[in-house]
Amino acid sequence: MSDTFQISASALSEMIDHCKADYPNEACGYLAGRDGAATTAVRMTNAHASPSSYEMEGAEQAKVQREMRLKNLEHLAIYHSHVATAAYPSRRDIDRATAIQDFFDGCYVLVTLKDATPGVRAFRVRDNAVEELEVQEV
Repeated sequence: MSDTFQISASALSEMIDHCKADYPNEACGYLAGRDGAATTAVRMTNAHASPSSYEMEGAEQAKVQREMRLKNLEHLAIYHSHVATAAYPSRRDIDRATAIQDFFDGCYVLVTLKDATPGVRAFRVRDNAVEELEVQEV
């Protein structure tokens, strides 16, 4: 497995714009692409509409995943924002990632909005272990 998460400038910008637009609540979505590089940010609705948690609705997830398959895009990452804390997985984030690891083997990208300039970090989470990946703009 690679120690980097590759993302296009346009997908990175779209993801950050989405997180800013949903502030003060957490934003969430998918990053999709081909050949291991994310080229598309897919906005999802945060059903919690909360500044401290997010939940994607099952029907919306199924629709978006079907659309990605039709476009031959790989689901590479789940992203969400932290509005007041660092871009690092919370205990809830780690538990959730571990719970779905048999169904989703992608990465987790977190955007922090706690500072004037948003920060972006990527992680792989398996069996409650967090491994940071270098975010590489391609």
